[in-house]
Amino acid sequence: MEEQPPEIPRSKLIAWWGSIIGVCCVIAFGSIFVTRAYLIRTEYEQQNWRPPHVARLETDIDLINRDGRKVSLSEMRDHVFVAGYQYTDCPAGCLGLASVMKELEDTFGNVPSFRLISISVNPAGDTPEKMDAWVKKNGIDSLDWWFLTGDPEEIAKYMISEFKFYATEKQTDPAVIASQGEFAHDQRLAIVDGEANIRGYYDVLNLQRGDIEVKRLKRDLKMVLNPELKLSDFPPIFPSQQIPDDSGN
Repeated sequence: MEEQPPEIPRSKLIAWWGSIIGVCCVIAFGSIFVTRAYLIRTEYEQQNWRPPHVARLETDIDLINRDGRKVSLSEMRDHVFVAGYQYTDCPAGCLGLASVMKELEDTFGNVPSFRLISISVNPAGDTPEKMDAWVKKNGIDSLDWWFLTGDPEEIAKYMISEFKFYATEKQTDPAVIASQGEFAHDQRLAIVDGEANIRGYYDVLNLQRGDIEVKRLKRDLKMVLNPELKLSDFPPIFPSQQIPDDSGN
Protein backbone atom coordinates (compact mmCIF):
# COMPACT_ATOMS: atom_id res chain seq x y z
CA MET A 1 0.00 0.00 0.00
CA GLU A 2 1.27 3.48 -0.89
CA GLU A 3 2.29 5.47 2.14
CA GLN A 4 0.09 8.56 2.84
CA PRO A 5 1.77 11.94 3.42
CA PRO A 6 1.70 13.05 7.04
CA GLU A 7 -1.27 15.21 7.98
CA ILE A 8 -0.42 18.87 8.63
CA PRO A 9 -1.44 19.89 12.11
CA ARG A 10 -4.49 22.19 12.28
CA SER A 11 -2.53 24.82 14.23
CA LYS A 12 0.04 25.07 11.43
CA LEU A 13 -2.70 25.42 8.78
CA ILE A 14 -4.31 28.20 10.77
CA ALA A 15 -0.96 29.96 11.15
CA TRP A 16 -0.20 29.54 7.43
CA TRP A 17 -3.55 30.92 6.28
CA GLY A 18 -3.28 33.67 8.85
CA SER A 19 0.05 34.71 7.41
CA ILE A 20 -1.35 34.77 3.85
CA ILE A 21 -4.37 36.82 4.92
CA GLY A 22 -2.09 39.18 6.85
CA VAL A 23 0.15 39.75 3.84
CA CYS A 24 -2.90 40.35 1.62
CA CYS A 25 -4.25 42.90 4.11
CA VAL A 26 -0.92 44.71 4.20
CA ILE A 27 -0.82 44.84 0.39
CA ALA A 28 -4.44 46.03 0.21
CA PHE A 29 -4.00 48.73 2.84
CA GLY A 30 -0.70 49.74 1.27
CA SER A 31 -2.36 50.11 -2.13
CA ILE A 32 -5.13 52.23 -0.61
CA PHE A 33 -2.57 54.42 1.14
CA VAL A 34 -0.45 54.88 -2.01
CA THR A 35 -3.54 55.62 -4.15
CA ARG A 36 -4.83 58.14 -1.61
CA ALA A 37 -1.43 59.82 -1.39
CA TYR A 38 -1.24 59.99 -5.20
CA LEU A 39 -4.70 61.55 -5.44
CA ILE A 40 -3.86 64.10 -2.75
CA ARG A 41 -0.58 64.95 -4.50
CA THR A 42 -2.30 65.24 -7.90
CA GLU A 43 -4.97 67.53 -6.47
CA TYR A 44 -2.30 69.66 -4.82
CA GLU A 45 -0.33 69.97 -8.07
CA GLN A 46 -3.44 70.86 -10.03
CA GLN A 47 -4.18 73.60 -7.54
CA ASN A 48 -0.62 74.91 -7.27
CA TRP A 49 1.07 74.09 -10.60
CA ARG A 50 2.62 77.06 -12.39
CA PRO A 51 4.39 77.31 -15.76
CA PRO A 52 7.95 76.33 -14.79
CA HIS A 53 11.14 78.38 -15.00
CA VAL A 54 12.87 76.52 -17.84
CA ALA A 55 15.62 79.07 -18.60
CA ARG A 56 16.56 82.68 -17.95
CA LEU A 57 17.83 85.66 -19.95
CA GLU A 58 20.97 86.24 -17.91
CA THR A 59 22.40 89.01 -20.11
CA ASP A 60 20.99 91.90 -22.13
CA ILE A 61 21.24 92.69 -25.83
CA ASP A 62 20.89 95.97 -27.75
CA LEU A 63 18.76 95.81 -30.89
CA ILE A 64 16.96 98.10 -33.34
CA ASN A 65 13.17 98.19 -33.60
CA ARG A 66 11.37 98.54 -36.92
CA ASP A 67 10.82 102.26 -36.23
CA GLY A 68 14.61 102.76 -36.10
CA ARG A 69 14.68 103.16 -32.32
CA LYS A 70 17.50 101.50 -30.38
CA VAL A 71 16.09 99.24 -27.65
CA SER A 72 17.30 96.56 -25.27
CA LEU A 73 15.48 93.54 -23.89
CA SER A 74 16.06 94.83 -20.35
CA GLU A 75 13.34 97.38 -21.12
CA MET A 76 10.92 94.46 -20.91
CA ARG A 77 11.56 93.98 -17.19
CA ASP A 78 8.23 94.01 -15.33
CA HIS A 79 6.51 92.99 -18.58
CA VAL A 80 5.47 89.54 -19.77
CA PHE A 81 6.27 88.95 -23.42
CA VAL A 82 6.07 86.23 -26.03
CA ALA A 83 9.10 86.01 -28.31
CA GLY A 84 9.39 84.52 -31.79
CA TYR A 85 12.26 84.07 -34.25
CA GLN A 86 11.23 85.26 -37.74
CA TYR A 87 12.37 87.01 -40.90
CA THR A 88 10.56 88.92 -43.62
CA ASP A 89 11.59 86.76 -46.62
CA CYS A 90 10.33 83.55 -45.01
CA PRO A 91 7.71 82.14 -47.41
CA ALA A 92 5.46 80.32 -44.94
CA GLY A 93 6.38 79.49 -41.35
CA CYS A 94 7.08 83.03 -40.17
CA LEU A 95 3.65 84.17 -41.28
CA GLY A 96 2.21 81.24 -39.34
CA LEU A 97 4.05 82.37 -36.21
CA ALA A 98 2.90 85.94 -36.81
CA SER A 99 -0.70 84.70 -37.12
CA VAL A 100 -0.52 82.98 -33.71
CA MET A 101 1.11 86.06 -32.18
CA LYS A 102 -1.66 88.21 -33.68
CA GLU A 103 -4.16 85.97 -31.85
CA LEU A 104 -2.30 86.70 -28.64
CA GLU A 105 -2.37 90.42 -29.41
CA ASP A 106 -6.13 90.24 -29.95
CA THR A 107 -6.64 88.32 -26.69
CA PHE A 108 -4.13 89.95 -24.34
CA GLY A 109 -3.40 93.29 -26.01
CA ASN A 110 -5.44 95.20 -23.43
CA VAL A 111 -3.28 93.89 -20.56
CA PRO A 112 -0.81 96.72 -19.73
CA SER A 113 2.06 94.36 -18.86
CA PHE A 114 1.83 92.24 -22.04
CA ARG A 115 4.13 92.62 -25.05
CA LEU A 116 5.19 90.73 -28.19
CA ILE A 117 8.71 90.54 -29.63
CA SER A 118 9.80 89.20 -33.03
CA ILE A 119 13.57 88.91 -33.50
CA SER A 120 14.99 88.60 -37.01
CA VAL A 121 16.55 85.33 -38.11
CA ASN A 122 18.20 87.28 -40.95
CA PRO A 123 19.35 90.63 -39.50
CA ALA A 124 21.65 91.25 -42.48
CA GLY A 125 18.62 91.30 -44.77
CA ASP A 126 16.00 92.69 -42.40
CA THR A 127 16.50 96.45 -42.14
CA PRO A 128 14.13 98.38 -39.89
CA GLU A 129 12.47 99.84 -42.99
CA LYS A 130 11.95 96.39 -44.54
CA MET A 131 10.52 94.99 -41.30
CA ASP A 132 8.19 97.97 -40.93
CA ALA A 133 6.87 97.51 -44.47
CA TRP A 134 6.38 93.75 -43.87
CA VAL A 135 4.46 94.40 -40.66
CA LYS A 136 2.12 96.89 -42.29
CA LYS A 137 1.61 94.69 -45.35
CA ASN A 138 0.54 91.76 -43.17
CA GLY A 139 -1.73 93.73 -40.87
CA ILE A 140 0.22 93.20 -37.66
CA ASP A 141 1.09 96.81 -36.91
CA SER A 142 1.08 97.32 -33.13
CA LEU A 143 3.14 99.66 -30.97
CA ASP A 144 3.36 96.93 -28.30
CA TRP A 145 4.87 94.44 -30.76
CA TRP A 146 8.57 94.93 -31.40
CA PHE A 147 10.22 93.68 -34.61
CA LEU A 148 13.92 93.67 -33.90
CA THR A 149 17.09 93.51 -35.98
CA GLY A 150 20.75 94.18 -35.22
CA ASP A 151 24.18 92.60 -35.44
CA PRO A 152 23.79 89.13 -37.06
CA GLU A 153 26.50 87.43 -35.01
CA GLU A 154 25.30 88.87 -31.71
CA ILE A 155 21.69 87.88 -32.36
CA ALA A 156 22.62 84.34 -33.42
CA LYS A 157 24.69 83.81 -30.27
CA TYR A 158 22.07 85.37 -28.01
CA MET A 159 19.22 83.25 -29.34
CA ILE A 160 21.22 80.09 -28.64
CA SER A 161 22.87 81.00 -25.33
CA GLU A 162 20.06 82.97 -23.70
CA PHE A 163 16.78 81.98 -25.34
CA LYS A 164 18.02 78.38 -25.76
CA PHE A 165 16.63 78.32 -29.30
CA TYR A 166 17.99 75.85 -31.85
CA ALA A 167 20.83 77.00 -34.08
CA THR A 168 19.83 78.31 -37.50
CA GLU A 169 21.00 76.52 -40.63
CA LYS A 170 21.27 78.07 -44.07
CA GLN A 171 19.56 76.08 -46.82
CA THR A 172 21.38 75.32 -50.07
CA ASP A 173 18.79 73.38 -52.11
CA PRO A 174 16.94 75.84 -54.43
CA ALA A 175 13.73 73.81 -54.20
CA VAL A 176 13.82 73.84 -50.39
CA ILE A 177 14.58 77.55 -50.36
CA ALA A 178 11.62 78.23 -52.63
CA SER A 179 9.17 76.34 -50.41
CA GLN A 180 10.64 76.74 -46.92
CA GLY A 181 12.91 79.75 -47.09
CA GLU A 182 16.63 80.36 -46.96
CA PHE A 183 16.95 79.59 -43.24
CA ALA A 184 15.91 76.55 -41.21
CA HIS A 185 15.24 78.06 -37.80
CA ASP A 186 13.51 77.46 -34.49
CA GLN A 187 9.79 78.09 -34.94
CA ARG A 188 8.72 77.80 -31.33
CA LEU A 189 7.37 80.69 -29.29
CA ALA A 190 8.63 81.43 -25.77
CA ILE A 191 6.98 83.12 -22.79
CA VAL A 192 9.28 85.40 -20.78
CA ASP A 193 8.07 86.82 -17.48
CA GLY A 194 8.80 90.18 -15.85
CA GLU A 195 11.96 88.86 -14.21
CA ALA A 196 13.47 87.55 -17.47
CA ASN A 197 12.58 83.92 -16.73
CA ILE A 198 11.54 81.81 -19.71
CA ARG A 199 8.37 80.01 -18.62
CA GLY A 200 7.83 77.68 -21.56
CA TYR A 201 8.38 76.87 -25.23
CA TYR A 202 5.48 76.22 -27.59
CA ASP A 203 5.74 74.38 -30.90
CA VAL A 204 2.66 76.07 -32.33
CA LEU A 205 3.37 75.08 -35.96
CA ASN A 206 3.78 71.37 -35.19
CA LEU A 207 1.68 69.40 -37.67
CA GLN A 208 0.51 66.82 -35.12
CA ARG A 209 -0.13 68.90 -32.00
CA GLY A 210 -0.01 72.54 -33.09
CA ASP A 211 -3.58 73.23 -31.93
CA ILE A 212 -2.84 71.83 -28.47
CA GLU A 213 0.37 73.86 -28.29
CA VAL A 214 -1.55 77.07 -29.05
CA LYS A 215 -4.08 76.24 -26.30
CA ARG A 216 -1.24 75.47 -23.90
CA LEU A 217 0.48 78.75 -24.80
CA LYS A 218 -2.67 80.80 -24.15
CA ARG A 219 -3.37 79.04 -20.86
CA ASP A 220 0.21 79.38 -19.56
CA LEU A 221 0.41 83.00 -20.67
CA LYS A 222 -2.80 83.78 -18.81
CA MET A 223 -1.39 82.08 -15.69
CA VAL A 224 1.87 84.07 -15.87
CA LEU A 225 -0.07 87.31 -16.32
CA ASN A 226 -2.47 86.37 -13.50
CA PRO A 227 -0.57 84.53 -10.72
CA GLU A 228 -3.76 84.05 -8.70
CA LEU A 229 -5.19 81.66 -11.30
CA LYS A 230 -4.94 77.89 -10.78
CA LEU A 231 -4.72 75.05 -13.26
CA SER A 232 -8.19 73.94 -12.17
CA ASP A 233 -9.57 77.30 -13.37
CA PHE A 234 -9.03 76.18 -16.97
CA PRO A 235 -10.79 73.55 -19.09
CA PRO A 236 -8.67 70.41 -19.64
CA ILE A 237 -6.17 70.46 -22.49
CA PHE A 238 -4.81 67.01 -21.70
CA PRO A 239 -6.69 63.87 -20.54
CA SER A 240 -7.79 64.18 -16.88
CA GLN A 241 -6.14 67.63 -16.68
CA GLN A 242 -2.77 65.96 -16.08
CA ILE A 243 0.18 68.11 -15.07
CA PRO A 244 1.85 68.99 -18.40
CA ASP A 245 5.55 69.03 -19.07
CA ASP A 246 7.21 71.68 -21.20
CA SER A 247 7.12 69.57 -24.34
CA GLY A 248 3.34 69.45 -24.22
CA ASN A 249 3.14 65.75 -23.37
